[in-house]
Amino acid sequence: MFETVKYAIENHVATISMNNPKTINAINLEMHKDLYAAFSAANENPDVRCIVLRGEGKGFSSGADLTSMNFQERFDYGDYLSQTYNKLLRYMMGIQKPIIAAIHGVAAGAGLSFALACDFRLVTKEAKLTVAFIKIGLIPDAGAHFFLPRIVGLAKALELSSLGSILNGTEAENIGLINKAISADQFNEEVRLFAQQLAHKPPLAFGKMKEIMYKSLDSDLNTVLGWEEEGQRLLGASKDHEEGVAAFLEKRAPVFRGH
Repeated sequence: MFETVKYAIENHVATISMNNPKTINAINLEMHKDLYAAFSAANENPDVRCIVLRGEGKGFSSGADLTSMNFQERFDYGDYLSQTYNKLLRYMMGIQKPIIAAIHGVAAGAGLSFALACDFRLVTKEAKLTVAFIKIGLIPDAGAHFFLPRIVGLAKALELSSLGSILNGTEAENIGLINKAISADQFNEEVRLFAQQLAHKPPLAFGKMKEIMYKSLDSDLNTVLGWEEEGQRLLGASKDHEEGVAAFLEKRAPVFRGH
């Protein structure tokens, strides 16, 4: 279906796997196109209720594929970002389905930025996470300036970005950069179970909650209270809410259908 990405759906979960293992899934122009198409396919498919982003081979992603860029002439990183990373990240942020980054091995530079743009990050304890840009004389990009300080706080974000520190999964969990560090032998199963949990939650409620939580980062209490009123008004009239109440009263598991 795609040249540089594997795409599969199982039990309402779409798995998008970056597939350029020889370069530890370094991100080139073709992969940008494939990732955008894969996320679009998952977002537009009503059968998909959760999305998992991961990498094939030895790692998640080593970041931008510098070998694919033409440095013989002055390379305009700004134009490249506008046409690639920024387009994809804006699209990802508009997806109301849960997105999980499943990270093993290396997640560096823009590869880590992609993970930060996901709603959840599950990581092997042995993984290596680094912002990395400072090592080649650049600032973090692909949304890192937005996501990183919001996730770990300003001081820690500046530290990680300035030093190019490499964190393993356990260290990343300790500072709140990720949701959970997992032993390698249990990793795939824990990712599967977590994705299944999310896939069985009410899609409308999750989507509205995700939308409000992200918007709240740049808003005030009164505005957020208004969004909550609007959200509860909408969800209170949904079939999923009706099903949830009925299941509670009947002491059974609810079956949410997203309407």
